[in-house]
Amino acid sequence: MEFVVGIDSKEHDEFVKKHPLCNLLQSSKWAHVKDNWDHEIVGVKESGVLIASASVLIKRLPLSFSILYTPRGPVMDFNNTDLVQCFFQGMKRFARSQHAIYLTMDPAVHCNDYTLEEANENRYDTCGKIIRMLQQIGASFKGYTKSIDDTIQPRYHANVYAAEDFRENLPKSARKALNIAEKKMLQAETCELDDVHIFAEVMHHTEARKNIALRGEDYFKKLIQVYGEDAVIYLIRIPLKELYDDSTVKLKENEKALSECPENAKKKRFTLEEQHASYSREVSDLTKLIEQCGNSVIGAGALCVKFGKDAELLYAGMDDTYKRYMAPYLAFYKCMEWSFAHGCRSCNMGGIEGNLKGGLTKFKANFHPIINEYIGEFDIVYHKLFYRIIMRVLSKRKKHST
Repeated sequence: MEFVVGIDSKEHDEFVKKHPLCNLLQSSKWAHVKDNWDHEIVGVKESGVLIASASVLIKRLPLSFSILYTPRGPVMDFNNTDLVQCFFQGMKRFARSQHAIYLTMDPAVHCNDYTLEEANENRYDTCGKIIRMLQQIGASFKGYTKSIDDTIQPRYHANVYAAEDFRENLPKSARKALNIAEKKMLQAETCELDDVHIFAEVMHHTEARKNIALRGEDYFKKLIQVYGEDAVIYLIRIPLKELYDDSTVKLKENEKALSECPENAKKKRFTLEEQHASYSREVSDLTKLIEQCGNSVIGAGALCVKFGKDAELLYAGMDDTYKRYMAPYLAFYKCMEWSFAHGCRSCNMGGIEGNLKGGLTKFKANFHPIINEYIGEFDIVYHKLFYRIIMRVLSKRKKHST
C-alpha cells in the first residue's frame, strides 16, 4: 500500500461513484464550489489501484498554518485496519506539509437506517468498531450528537429511495398535497442560469421566515455552473390569473345555482352558500394578489445535484403567502422525479434534527423517507495548543450567534 498525494480528479470520482460510501461532498467538483478553500486529493493505492481516496479542503490561516476538512470522507473500507492505518499515517505527513493544526472528517458511514415509525438507537457494533479504531490512530470522536448545528454536516438525513410506482406509494398526505397543486394548475419550470436570481428571491423568503442566513444568488449560480447537467433548479409557478378566471366562473355558476335553488331545499342551499363564501373569498384574495404580483408568481423552488447513484436536494425555499397551494410539495417531488429519471437510487432531502421533531422533520415525513444516521465527526489534532485556541474562539462565536 502506498499513500499518494495529487490523485487525478477523474480517477477519484470514478472510485467514489462506485464505492458504498459515495457522497456528493466527496465529488472533486465540490471543491470547486468551495473555492474559498484550497484543495487536494489524497489516497492509498495498492499495486497501482486506488483503494482509498479523499478530497481534502484546506483553509489557509495566518503564519502559514491551515485547517484540513474532508467532507463525508475519507472514502475507504473502514473495516480494513491496515488500510486505515496506512491512510492516516500518510495523512499525518500530508498535514505536516500543509502546516495543518487539525483535520476534521465526517465519513459517510451510516450508524443506522430506519423509517420515522421505526426510529431507534441501534447503532450496530460496526460503528463502535470503527470509532474505536479511529480513536486508536489518534482521532477524537465528537459523539452521537443530536442537534443539526452540532456538526458541520447534519448527522441525521431524510432520504427518499427510488421504487416502482413511486408516487402511488407516497403517503396519503403527500399525494393529497400533490393533487391540490395540480388542481390549482401549478407549473414546474426548470430554472436557467439567467433566472437564478428568482430562486434566490424565493430562498430569501425562507430566510426571513426562519430568521436564518442561507446562500445567495452567486453561490447557487456556482453550483449550477460547476455541476452542469448534473444539477437542476425547479421553480413552481402559481398562475394567479388562470386561478382567478377559474374561480370567477365557478362563482357565477354557484350564484346561478343558488338563485334556482328552492328555499325549502335547506341541505342543498346550505352547501351552495358555503361554496359561495369560499369562491367569493378566493376571488377577492386572487384579485389582491394579482394587483400586487401580476398574473403569476413563483411560490417555491428547489435545487438538486446528482453524483453517482445519489442525488442531494441541497436547497429549497417557499413564499409562505402561497402555502395553501402546496408549491413546496411539487418542488420536492419534481426533484425526486428528476433524480430517479437520471438513474439515481435515492434523493436526499437533507438534514433534520436528531430528536426527529420540528417543522422540518414534519414536512419531510410526508415523503416517507428513510432516516440515514451518520457516524458523526472526528478531529485529528496535529498542534494541540493552537487547536485549543481555535476551539475556544469557535465556541465563543457559536454562543454569540445563538
